[in-house]
Amino acid sequence: MGEEYNHSVILREDRCIGCTSCLKVCPTEAIRVRDGKAKIIPERCIDCGECIKICPNHAKSAITDELSMIKKYKYSIAIPSLTIYGQFPSNIGISDMLGAIKKIGFDEVVEGTVGADISIHLIKEYLLKKPDTKVPVINSSCPAVIRLIQMRFPDLIPNIIDIETPIEITARIAKTEASKRIGLSLEDIGIFFITPCTARVTSIRNPLGISKSYVNGAISMKEIYGEIVRNLVTHNTPNMGTSTKESLFWPIAGGQAEALNIENYLAVDGIHDVIRVLEEIELGKLEDVEFIECSACTGGCVGGPLVIQNSFIAKNRIMKYSRKVEDTKHTAEELNKFIEMYESGFIRLTEKIEPKPVMMLDKDIAKSIQKMEFVTEILKGLPGLDCGICGSPTCRAFAEDIVKGENSRAVCMIKTMNGFKNRKS
Repeated sequence: MGEEYNHSVILREDRCIGCTSCLKVCPTEAIRVRDGKAKIIPERCIDCGECIKICPNHAKSAITDELSMIKKYKYSIAIPSLTIYGQFPSNIGISDMLGAIKKIGFDEVVEGTVGADISIHLIKEYLLKKPDTKVPVINSSCPAVIRLIQMRFPDLIPNIIDIETPIEITARIAKTEASKRIGLSLEDIGIFFITPCTARVTSIRNPLGISKSYVNGAISMKEIYGEIVRNLVTHNTPNMGTSTKESLFWPIAGGQAEALNIENYLAVDGIHDVIRVLEEIELGKLEDVEFIECSACTGGCVGGPLVIQNSFIAKNRIMKYSRKVEDTKHTAEELNKFIEMYESGFIRLTEKIEPKPVMMLDKDIAKSIQKMEFVTEILKGLPGLDCGICGSPTCRAFAEDIVKGENSRAVCMIKTMNGFKNRKS
């Protein structure tokens, strides 16, 4: 579907009524309405899932992997997102949830807290102290934000911290250790992420900053929820949890920054607020900030498009769980091990994140400038209401579509109506 990668977010035209709700929420102007149906511009889509959340007719959905995919592997490992702990009442223990997931058909369940815990301590004790670290540091854990930076803020790519996401760190460690323990090759072991996030699905299939993901599939949390419920046995499951207080905060907006325990940080959630903060960074206005946590979803990962529970309820439940676990203190030996894993490239971004200037009017700079002049001229004749009636999200997008030849039949209805009224009067 895309020029370089397949997207997880798809449109079902049979359900679309062309209501334009999705136009306003798309952060990269990747949606148009033409002939009464929404159209997704694949090269602009960052799979944030905002259109899924807003669509009243469920015309937007996500392509994720089926549970049956685990049968392709001799040994299967599930890694549930930490948001899973917010999807069930707090009287259900972590071990109960993990045990229910294992009963579905997995050979093993590994908590995502493994990678989160390593990330927290490595960033805090090592990466933020390196003299070559460019500040403000932007977290690398939200794939929608990273693709947004590629498209709209390429100058900020060097600010992205070069450490893999907690899910990738957990997957690498889990697969490597399982291979040694049971004597199977890495290819025979399937790692499956139970995801609340559409952008994560895309990043697993088409990784950012790494050549290949150690995760073999992404299963929607919403799709597997019923199976987990059916297999729950409360208070009768052997202890399987390894969660720490710091790692449990990870899926909550501000949780990463809070876990780092640093003074000069900023936490922003919601893709449009993220855009505003990134604009401030680009203008050099946040040089006093050391670390910036950006989450595309409002509320953090608990607000993802593939969750069951309201993000406020989920946050409350996770906070309750966090009170039951203790703070973690890693030894100098453990920290050195994390540093070795990072420096060896085992948990480090090893591939360059390239800019994707898809918002440009033309690849040729001279032509792009010329087209921008045409856009400016067209804008002078438009009302500037950004109403979306034309099928483009803004008046500027409307003008750009005309200049690029992508909407030759474009008509501004407001301008037409005003002209009609003037003639009538």
